Amino acid sequence: MFRRPTDPKEYNYLYGIPGLTAIGGLLAAHSAGVPNIYQCGYLFSSLCCVGGIAGLSAQRTARVGNALGMTGVAGGVVTAIASLNMPAPLLTQAVGLLGTFGAGGYYLGSRVAVTELPQTVAAFHALVGVAATATSIGSFMAHPNPDGLHRVACYLGSGIGAITVTGSCAAFLKLSGLMRKGYDLPFKNVLNRPLFACNAAGLAALLTSPSHAVGLAAVCGTAAASATLGWNITNSIGSADMPVAITVLNSYSGWALCAEGFMLNNPMLTIVGSLIGSSGAILSKIMCDAMNRRIDNVIFGSYAELEGEMAEITGTHTETNVNEVVDGLVNAKDVIVVPGYGLAVARA
Repeated sequence: MFRRPTDPKEYNYLYGIPGLTAIGGLLAAHSAGVPNIYQCGYLFSSLCCVGGIAGLSAQRTARVGNALGMTGVAGGVVTAIASLNMPAPLLTQAVGLLGTFGAGGYYLGSRVAVTELPQTVAAFHALVGVAATATSIGSFMAHPNPDGLHRVACYLGSGIGAITVTGSCAAFLKLSGLMRKGYDLPFKNVLNRPLFACNAAGLAALLTSPSHAVGLAAVCGTAAASATLGWNITNSIGSADMPVAITVLNSYSGWALCAEGFMLNNPMLTIVGSLIGSSGAILSKIMCDAMNRRIDNVIFGSYAELEGEMAEITGTHTETNVNEVVDGLVNAKDVIVVPGYGLAVARA
């Protein structure tokens, strides 16, 4: 995506050799019936994902970090499929779906322009939310007598997943320039508190009622209320604050994944989900500090307060023209160009 025609040839695909070797060893141990191999596979995948995040924090290690992240995700998928010991027909369906949607993801990813990355990330967050919500509701339906931890995990997975789905869709539409004024919900300025109250009532009903039907209604109702809340909040955020909204949604998707880990008793989902959730929250805090804004000001669309006193405007402005700018550039000893997202969109 960022490669220039004059860049030297690279061989980043060679990073896949140790990853494929490790995954091949996992499958060989699975075929041999080695005990506890699945826990080892989850540990390997979790460490790769943690190492991937660490590698992406510096430019010189970004390629290695990217390779580690892909290896960790691939190892986690293979370990999960192997641990289920599915019959051949079901395994064929699962592998066929993975191949089909994997090819679709490669097709879409290979055609994304650099300036379209923010809305692409938002769209992928929506897919994570769909998976978390569907899995949470399905898991609750599959367990007639879930314990307290499973109930709470299903509630959190469905609620956080649903708010991620609609919030990410709203962010995608805004960043793609497809948002229209008619997309506002009725009474949008007074909806947030009642929706929060509905979620609190759903959690209370889920924890106090032994009825499975009541619990399922609470989980589904929470998903509906959270979906409405996610759309209403994100749709009300200004377009200039969308980068912060994206990082917040990234954090949401991680916490939904973490809830799924407790729900499915999968340590890799818990580890990776908490990693994504915390890193997204930290990044949101850093971006808000850079804008001298509080996170609640950004998320709830309030510009009422800024930290510190407003700077006093003093001095006089200096006007220039094209010829003067050209002369300045020609005669300058050093020129520093600081590009940003605006310049990228303008193709400057």
